[in-house]
Amino acid sequence: MTDAPAPRSAFADRAHQEADLGELGRLLAQAHGAGDIGRGCTSHLSLDEVLLLHAVGLEPASVVTSTSAVTVPPGVWTWNTGQVQEADYAFAEAFGVTRDQLRVQAKQVGALGVVTVDIELRLDPHRFVITMMGTAVRAATDEHGNAHFPVRYPTPFLCDLSARDFVVLSRSGWYPIDLVAGASFVHAPRRGLGAAIGQATQNVELTPMTETLYAARELAMGRLQQEIGRVQGTGLLDVRVVDRPMGFAHHVIRFTAVGTAVKLLAEAHVHPELEMVVPVDDRVAAFDARNLD
Repeated sequence: MTDAPAPRSAFADRAHQEADLGELGRLLAQAHGAGDIGRGCTSHLSLDEVLLLHAVGLEPASVVTSTSAVTVPPGVWTWNTGQVQEADYAFAEAFGVTRDQLRVQAKQVGALGVVTVDIELRLDPHRFVITMMGTAVRAATDEHGNAHFPVRYPTPFLCDLSARDFVVLSRSGWYPIDLVAGASFVHAPRRGLGAAIGQATQNVELTPMTETLYAARELAMGRLQQEIGRVQGTGLLDVRVVDRPMGFAHHVIRFTAVGTAVKLLAEAHVHPELEMVVPVDDRVAAFDARNLD
């Protein structure tokens, strides 16, 4: 009686390895309905973020980007009073166009939405440029072609939440709806000559700057609330606020707020069970104890 031959490895030689990988690529492309056979997905997510998305029924589809530049008329930054309406319009237009372009790209790759959107704001004297980049995600299907992500968005959602935050949010029954922004640019009135001279050697509050900041904040936050209502959201997460004088026009106060509108789409809120993980691979910084003297 002779011994049975050892089973041949699927990757016994380079030719078989390339053939098997090619077949795997074709099967994945067919399962996801890709237009180009063998086309792979792209993402700027880490490995653990991809695995977390798989746990809630999503997978990365493609990195998507968009940008828009809107001109600002010359002369709007000269010293004046009240809102810089041309700047308000330029910001809203640039943000809206960039957001719409990102959603169009997500539709083209068959995605449900875009996560971890990085937003870059470049505000120059003569133009506002806004750039967005994120990873479009689609519903992952099992071997039977069934998708298990519970929400069917009519249009792709956009959010700047990380994949980890997205998973925690979705497990609690809340889901992102859209990126929203509110912005306002307001001139700060000048102090009178007598007040400026009299306060030159004093520590005093610059009341015109303070009141202008309050005015810019109220205008921007009001527009942000309108945007949340427009997309039918009930809350806002990961808000990034910038409130400061413009670098090229110090008498103009800028207040911008950008975040992700969210909504409870489950029947009830769920308190997810979270586990704390403490990394133990931190680099130990060496130091000389003699420096403590």
